[in-house]
Amino acid sequence: MKDSPMIFSGNSNPELTKKITDYLGLEPGLVEQKRFSDGEIWVKYKENVRGRDVYIVQSTQPPAENLMELLIMIDAAKRSSAKRVTAVIPYFGYARQDRKDQPRVSVTAKLVANLITVAGADRVIAMDLHAAQIQGFFNIPSINSSHRLYLQIILRTFQLMIWLLFLQIPVELSLQEHIQKD
Repeated sequence: MKDSPMIFSGNSNPELTKKITDYLGLEPGLVEQKRFSDGEIWVKYKENVRGRDVYIVQSTQPPAENLMELLIMIDAAKRSSAKRVTAVIPYFGYARQDRKDQPRVSVTAKLVANLITVAGADRVIAMDLHAAQIQGFFNIPSINSSHRLYLQIILRTFQLMIWLLFLQIPVELSLQEHIQKD
């Protein structure tokens, strides 16, 4: 179905992605990923994502490799003319570095939020952020679903998004209202 979301998995969470797509009656999106001999990551979507809502399920731990894969997947989706890209992040790495508690340190959680935004994500769904303030580090709509069972929230969120797409209701506002009511 052309209007249904396309859900892709990075290497950190293929089992979770499969559970989400099975629950929704969708197939996981096809993506090819390679590692060059020097460790560089290469990504190619094997399906047309032009004009589609793309969801990328990928944790950012271990930090460097999974974070970089997520950023490249977001960028590739945007450069392939995806309508909207949502990063679904079951584990947000660097979340413990959420404040400047001593001199000469980075607020790395904010840096990672900026990287995800600059890569081209339009929304973020994160699970169990270390601190609620991290949600405010994103300059794009974000959802922190720390108050529920992770898989249940992801599945209900996707189910609601599909319903909202068919009714043509703005997803960001309706999602926040739905999650706060539960």
